[in-house]
Amino acid sequence: MLHIKKAFNTDFPQHKNAQITEKDGGDTLQVIGAGFPRTGTSSLKAALEMLGYDPCHHMMECFNKPHQSVVFANLINAKTSPNATPDELNHATAGVRAALRGYRAAVDAPTCELYKELLATFPNVKVILSVRDSDEQWWKSFNDTIGCQLGILYPLLVYPVGFLRRQQRIVFAFKKRWIALTDGPVGPETFAAHRKLVKEAVPEKQLLEFNVKEGWPRLCEFLEVEVPDVPFPNLFV
Repeated sequence: MLHIKKAFNTDFPQHKNAQITEKDGGDTLQVIGAGFPRTGTSSLKAALEMLGYDPCHHMMECFNKPHQSVVFANLINAKTSPNATPDELNHATAGVRAALRGYRAAVDAPTCELYKELLATFPNVKVILSVRDSDEQWWKSFNDTIGCQLGILYPLLVYPVGFLRRQQRIVFAFKKRWIALTDGPVGPETFAAHRKLVKEAVPEKQLLEFNVKEGWPRLCEFLEVEVPDVPFPNLFV
């Protein structure tokens, strides 16, 4: 269970420097993180909330709201299945939109795999593709921490824990999706293929490829907000 604690016990700063105002009753997502888990998404979540994009969705939310795991997994499975009908996709997309109501931003899994559907739903959204120094570095970080979830033993160990059992629906959906990306095992090439798809799908002016080591300047310029007079958060990169 060490991997579980290491991967998910993260405290996010609560202070903010809000720069934006309410829009559409809180039903407008303004920022999507398209980067995989283990690309500094915890730091990015904290940074976005400090800039006023609060609350920001993250996989941690699915632990507190287990029903979300089922909703997100349904859409990932539908978009991966060649047999999904337009009605099934629309229904699954509507479920995700309802689950994200009230969030100003979303990063990490599961929404990193739903950037295209969310972009269609929120056409003015800005997309941040968080990256590591290399795809190999991402894979090592992922494999050394939460990669165990893709194996056989982890689902058996967490099965008695309800919210983790539901969360595994997302993991299974991700695994199926990631294998389909390269028609092979999950590895560095998986993230490379994902990045290519994101760049092809998102308009250039709405996309920022970002390494959290860069800190505030490029992020704030992209979001058109002021640079806070506080250090950039550094949480479990």
